[in-house]
Amino acid sequence: MKILFSTFAFLFIAAYSFSQVKSNLRQKEIIVLTDTITIDTLSIVPKTFFIFTKDNQLVSDSLYSIDYAKSSLILSENLQKIHSKLTLRYRVFDFYFAKIYSAKEKNPLIHNNFDEKYFSYKYKSKNEKNILDKEQLNKSGSISRGVSFGNNQDVIVNSNLNLQLAGKLSDDINILAAISDNNIPIQPDGSTQQLQDFDKVYITLFNEKYRLTAGDFEITKPKGYFLNTYKKVQGLIVSSTSEIGKKHDITIASSLSGAVSKGKYCNKSIQAVEGNQGPYKLNGCENETYIIILSGTEKVYIDGKLIKRGEEFDYAIDYNAAEITFTPNQPITKDKRIVIEFEYSDKNYARFTLFNSNEIKSKTGNYWLNIFSESDSKNQSLQQELSDEQKILLSNIGDSTNLALVPNIDSVAFSSDLILYKKIDTLVFETTYNNVYVYSTNPDSAFYKLGFSYVGKGKGDYVQDITTTNGKVYKWVSPYNGFQQGDYMPIVLLITPKKKQMMSIGGVEQIGKNTFSKFEFSLSNNDVNTFSASNSSDDNGYGLFVELLQKIPLSDSDKVVLNSSANYRFIQKNFSPIERFNNIEFERDWNLGQSNSQINEHLLNFNLDFIDKKRGRASYDFDYMMREQYFNGINNRLKGNYKNKGFEILVNGSFLNSSTQLNTTNFLRHSASLSKTIKGITLGIREEAENNQWFNKVNDTLLNNSFSFQVLEAFLQTADSSENHFFVSYRNRKDNLPNQNELMYNSLGEDIKFGVVLNKNKFHTLKITSNYRKLTLKDSLQSSLKPESSITARIEDNFKLLKGSISSTTFYEIGSGLEIKKEYVFVEVAAGQGVYSWTDYNGNGIKEIDEFDIAVFQDQANFIRVYTPTNEMIKIFSTQLNQILNINPIKAWNNKTGIRKFFTRFSDQFAYRINRKTTFDDFFKNINPFFLSVDTMVVSTGISLRNTFSFNRTNSKYGIDFITQNNKNRILMINGLETRTYYINGLRLRWNISSKLTLIDYLNQGQKTYDSEFLSSKNYFLDITSNEASLNFQPDVNVRLSFLHKFIQKINAETAEQSVSNNVGFEIKHNNFSKANVSLSFNYINIGYNSTTNTSLAYEMLEGLAPGNNLTWTVGYQKVLANNLQLILNYNGRKSKDTKVIHSGGMQLRAFF
Repeated sequence: MKILFSTFAFLFIAAYSFSQVKSNLRQKEIIVLTDTITIDTLSIVPKTFFIFTKDNQLVSDSLYSIDYAKSSLILSENLQKIHSKLTLRYRVFDFYFAKIYSAKEKNPLIHNNFDEKYFSYKYKSKNEKNILDKEQLNKSGSISRGVSFGNNQDVIVNSNLNLQLAGKLSDDINILAAISDNNIPIQPDGSTQQLQDFDKVYITLFNEKYRLTAGDFEITKPKGYFLNTYKKVQGLIVSSTSEIGKKHDITIASSLSGAVSKGKYCNKSIQAVEGNQGPYKLNGCENETYIIILSGTEKVYIDGKLIKRGEEFDYAIDYNAAEITFTPNQPITKDKRIVIEFEYSDKNYARFTLFNSNEIKSKTGNYWLNIFSESDSKNQSLQQELSDEQKILLSNIGDSTNLALVPNIDSVAFSSDLILYKKIDTLVFETTYNNVYVYSTNPDSAFYKLGFSYVGKGKGDYVQDITTTNGKVYKWVSPYNGFQQGDYMPIVLLITPKKKQMMSIGGVEQIGKNTFSKFEFSLSNNDVNTFSASNSSDDNGYGLFVELLQKIPLSDSDKVVLNSSANYRFIQKNFSPIERFNNIEFERDWNLGQSNSQINEHLLNFNLDFIDKKRGRASYDFDYMMREQYFNGINNRLKGNYKNKGFEILVNGSFLNSSTQLNTTNFLRHSASLSKTIKGITLGIREEAENNQWFNKVNDTLLNNSFSFQVLEAFLQTADSSENHFFVSYRNRKDNLPNQNELMYNSLGEDIKFGVVLNKNKFHTLKITSNYRKLTLKDSLQSSLKPESSITARIEDNFKLLKGSISSTTFYEIGSGLEIKKEYVFVEVAAGQGVYSWTDYNGNGIKEIDEFDIAVFQDQANFIRVYTPTNEMIKIFSTQLNQILNINPIKAWNNKTGIRKFFTRFSDQFAYRINRKTTFDDFFKNINPFFLSVDTMVVSTGISLRNTFSFNRTNSKYGIDFITQNNKNRILMINGLETRTYYINGLRLRWNISSKLTLIDYLNQGQKTYDSEFLSSKNYFLDITSNEASLNFQPDVNVRLSFLHKFIQKINAETAEQSVSNNVGFEIKHNNFSKANVSLSFNYINIGYNSTTNTSLAYEMLEGLAPGNNLTWTVGYQKVLANNLQLILNYNGRKSKDTKVIHSGGMQLRAFF
């Protein structure tokens, strides 16, 4: 008690007072009816949102997700089942960030990559002066300190700081700050175009000339040609801007930053699969299997074009799982060329970044100097611990980083919390194999901790075993006829510390009225292994770029102009850029294939560009490339467009002739389209073709990487800027591949696209997008492909009828893709901060996955379940349907009489969501979301249905609700299917006997099931009947007294276990939000049970209690100590037969700004 008193006194004394402002703090109670709830009409201040149960227990944020910008709360299935009523506390901005505001269309805006200015909105309290007023500082956020304790858990101290500042510190110093001590290990949702980076922590001080930022910031591409980068870092950046000269016509801008890098740049090509929308798994540049992509750093290209993120656009990305999925707006075929650039979290070494950019601007020119350095600290390894022997190995391999393969075997002391192996020798078919490792839980021999790497099918000696162990277990498989049979080896590729540096100096100078010159010189240093001094001769390189531009006006008004330019680029063979600066298909444009050998490169370009602003444009480029003693190529490019009297012609073509030491190539490409617009409707045709022939110089034979194709397309569409628009097109692509030394027909792909958008009627909007594709092969027996048809479609429909008394929202989407088999592991967290509890049912002291259950009491919730992807996947067809229907006749007939007045007493709220993935051969079964087969062809299902049919829902005297709820989840695990269902029908009666007395009765009947193909011992089918009655007495608005009785009967239909529970209790609440809130509850629970209690089924049926008499009680206290200072105390206890009394509690002091 002395410790608790001292802790409480310390927290209380540490609090301080704050100036009183109009509070943006809000509290509300919600009834849990659906999993998605819109909380407010304003955006929520990040990290100020908390959920409390009716027992005043803080709900773990792992049980829900919150979209702060949209004020949208999504509850987990477990939270919906356990709690019917929740209390929300949060703060709001006086702004709704989810709404898009724009004075002009965004698309025509021209972005300047070298001088971008970002806009942000900061919360401003309404009763304070403008934050730019003298000595005015606006603040919002909270700071809290708390402690949790109990006789069934360790003492846990927790703290939270969240502070936003904006305003003036003095007359000439401004501040912007977002400060938090929360470490958010996950990235934002990647399903929208705009990301909410609420985990960004920084402090910025600035005035007109200087700017200082400490914390999280981005290093972006500076002015110049070669140095291209976008990095998320954490550190310090200082920038300044000044004007010099007699007329102050020369501007000098500089910035200097030192920081720790959050990630590493990577460029990956994805092999597109016919009809597969994803998800496609991304690996790291060092072939790391499990990576986390840093949010917002990705650029995704298809066929050389940058596409948009967002479910309403082209793709969605799961940053945490490193998986990308394409929407129906971007149908994926075998012909798509997909490239993605991104940064991913890399914690092998501490990585430090230094960056300096300088720019001088004058009336006649710009000049710049940029310096970038990024290096790993070789003596500060993080995720990989290097032994002295491993460091010596890395110092000896030089730049041959593929030789850094070492055994991943460590000798350790036995621990039941680790997955350990014993070492044996084994005899198989008279052959002895030494040093074989076998999983073991024997304390006498399990002394080896192994780490396994996937080396490819049939290239290893181990395979993943299917066990109940909490984690991955691998088993040895013997070779067969001298060939390895496994996929994994106990080895690891050590990652070498690296260093990349670049300096670039350049400028643009106006040397005549319409003549400009440009130059840049850049030096690079790339050391791929700083442990080793070997092979350092190729670390340094340089690049040079020069250009001359001439503008020739051909009319007095500059409406007709001829631009000409000539440029030369030289890249020394050892030059290594920080990130890619060539266009994304540079290698394909030049038929360079996969060749990336270190060769000096010369590139010469001449350009003529004729511009007629009224009619069109035409340009011609001549390019010559030479890679010394290896490659010569000439590329002629022509591009043009012409508009006149509703006609539009687009032409684009190129011809490449190249030669290497071994091959010659001819690459002819062209595309052309002709369209005519009549009264807003455009009719057109389009043709595109490529013919790329590679020949062997020795025997003049056609090589296998040759190809050709032709695309023909006809389309009819309206402008997509109009409120109502549509498009329809037919497209076919004929592909030819080498056969008998010539290109011959191989496949034909036909696509029909259709789309319509109807937005003019504000009471009914409709959007349809669909694509049907058919692939035909000449000879499917000689191809890895097979003929198939695929379809992707999306329908979005919203309407309101009868003054909004009937409203509907429908979303339906179909497509095909992959389903990755999952597995999970339970990870221990701080007591009370998890979701699952562990009970050692078999008494072996080993944590096994069939021994974890959803915790009933918070003090038992010590584990969370973490899903991990695997290398196994199957092809599926996906169907998604979301339907919300609300019927509320009172909106239309509130003032009516007779039968219509009677119907206003009725209302209905219907919400249905299904996300299903199947492998049926029947197309109509695949697209039908209501075909609910129990067949194993349904490999993944997520169903949530809730319907509330109400009579007198708004009546102050009485009301009746008939509630139907149906949840089903099926997951494809590596060890088989796992299915959970919960179906319930309920009748809820509400009777306000008087203004102070209310009777509520809730009768439920339904089923709850769990079915696992692997953990069959945990399977159950429960028939559940329950009735919960409460009599509430509320003498005034601040006090409520409730008397409760709850009856629950559960019968396991499979093995006849039965439990009968009677719960009698009371609850007292005294609420005075401006001063203090007090709550007290007590429950007596008698349970009858006819089976053994040491099983997972018993834990489910007894809800964490024991047969016989049980007591539970809670006490909660909240006190506002000052204007913005709040004290929260809670205490919980329970007692079951033949067990000790369990006490748990906590206290927290929170200050709001």
